Amino acid sequence: MHDGPDPVEEMRQVNVQQKAYYEATSAGWISPVNSFATNLWSRLRRRAMVAVSHEAREAVYDTHKAWLGDLSDKKVLDLGAGAGSPLSGYLAHHAKAYHAVELSGMQLDQLRANIGTGPTRHFIEADFLDPASTDSDFDVIYAHAVVHHFRYLDVLLDASRDKLVPGGQMITYDPCQTWLPIRLFRALFRPFQSDAAWEFPLTRPAMNSIETRFLVSHRLGVFNRGKWALILGIFAPKLAQKHGDRLFLADFEPGADTRLTSSLHVSYDLRKP
Repeated sequence: MHDGPDPVEEMRQVNVQQKAYYEATSAGWISPVNSFATNLWSRLRRRAMVAVSHEAREAVYDTHKAWLGDLSDKKVLDLGAGAGSPLSGYLAHHAKAYHAVELSGMQLDQLRANIGTGPTRHFIEADFLDPASTDSDFDVIYAHAVVHHFRYLDVLLDASRDKLVPGGQMITYDPCQTWLPIRLFRALFRPFQSDAAWEFPLTRPAMNSIETRFLVSHRLGVFNRGKWALILGIFAPKLAQKHGDRLFLADFEPGADTRLTSSLHVSYDLRKP
């Protein structure tokens, strides 16, 4: 149980703010709307990410494709689709039916332009926490960088489970803050963070909540060894680029140590019981 205001209503009010923020800042990147600290963090993050090539980062989405398998007879929900995740076009092209739900109409327009329209593609401007926002018989929910936007995670997880058919699949990919240095950094940054009201990187209790509400088929820790490439990228970008792909891809090797608690991102392949 939650003390204080109704958690669903509280998060829906936050989602109104989130929609306005993303439309004012073009999805939250560097913007005069942001605090100095938020813009500085965005710049540092972009600088760090040059350490790992786009080609290497595709390993995450190749893994997701393997988890998804054949989508030709599947009804898919792209949750919090925004202007499109790296797999939105793939989902729309391969699924029997593709539904994208997003708070921001502006971002949905961008998504339509990016992946195209068609009779099996449905674009829904709505809050997912509204039970009437979408259908309730999805085979797959794909949630890319979405789960960590909900303060009361159990509410989102239960709503997602209700939208799936028995045995349905949910794939998530989110930042986490279980590694001590990043936990300390985020604690220092949070008082100055423009989007703090809807940013809750996954903690150990959050991961436990996920794993008690779903059957876990696969777990993947991303930027485990690869996180050292990001750190190097901030201070020595050229040196980081020399070693970044090797460090990042080491986390995908068979038998690699992909402990979630020492990774910067975590991805789950879940099944509804």
